[in-house]
Amino acid sequence: MPLQVVSTDGQTFRYREFELSDLGPRDVRVRVEFAAPKHGTELHALTGNPHHRKQWDEALRLYLPRVEPLPLTERPVGNMVVGAVTDVGTAVTEFAPADRVFGYGPIREEHQLPEESWRLLDGLSETDAVCSDPAHVALVAVRDGNVRIGDAVAVFGMGAIGLMTVQIAARGGATSVIAVDPVESRRATALALGAGVAVDPTAEDAGLRIKRLTGNHGVDVAIETSGNAAALHEAIRAIRQCGTVVHVPYGPKDASTLQLDEEFHVNRPTIIGSQAVWRNPDRSYPLWDEARARASAIDLFRRRLVSSEGIVTPIVDFPDAAQALTDGLAAPDRAIKIGVRFPRP
Repeated sequence: MPLQVVSTDGQTFRYREFELSDLGPRDVRVRVEFAAPKHGTELHALTGNPHHRKQWDEALRLYLPRVEPLPLTERPVGNMVVGAVTDVGTAVTEFAPADRVFGYGPIREEHQLPEESWRLLDGLSETDAVCSDPAHVALVAVRDGNVRIGDAVAVFGMGAIGLMTVQIAARGGATSVIAVDPVESRRATALALGAGVAVDPTAEDAGLRIKRLTGNHGVDVAIETSGNAAALHEAIRAIRQCGTVVHVPYGPKDASTLQLDEEFHVNRPTIIGSQAVWRNPDRSYPLWDEARARASAIDLFRRRLVSSEGIVTPIVDFPDAAQALTDGLAAPDRAIKIGVRFPRP
């Protein structure tokens, strides 16, 4: 039976057998060749988030109390996969065996999903394909921040989403893009991908440095992608008076370092929650919707306007994936976005 990577606590990972259902008329079966997790989302799902503690009411769009928190259970790990089609259902029209495709799914040896869940690779590299999800989040964040030609932008957190945000902000016309991250290798990757300056917030006052870099004014837009409360606080400190802060991640869980009685109170920032999913309409709807944003993010790779170069690291073989995830998923100095390579026949 095929194997998949699973975890209960986000700290240790193992392999578990699974079984595919019979092929339905609209199903596409794929032998996986490459896969990657989504680090922040994986950890929130595995270690507990508001959906475990509270009940989401879709009609009210409120979290309400639960009588008992949901227990953490073992679940598959992973975000996107690339592979070759091995079989298709009788009603499938878009794909045929041997087509190379990509789509959303956990790290496992085989997948079977409805036809609309897959896209043709069509010239994308494997790493570009698995980075199309963080690129979609980054594209929405840049658009939510209304980044325009001539703007100065600071991006906090150089994970996959932050590194894509650096590139998309620059392509969107920002004349100055400043990357902020405590990990040297991530700052180096940001510089290689188009950031003009990279700031280490553990070595200097990030907000003050950004003010000095922008003639003591601050950036027009600060985009926070790390989920760290201190980073959100520095993003608020780094903007111009009445500037915009775009908050992207799930969290922070602990906001004790976010001081809303300081620059936030006296400089009147606009803070935008950027969330491209959860049935939230795009801020430019109906001209833009989720489908258009996802397709546009993929098109950026096809047009070579953005790159996954240096983002998917390390890349490990599937037999080593469980240990690599145990070692690196929560260790930003060891990994940006772990890639998993599968043997080909």
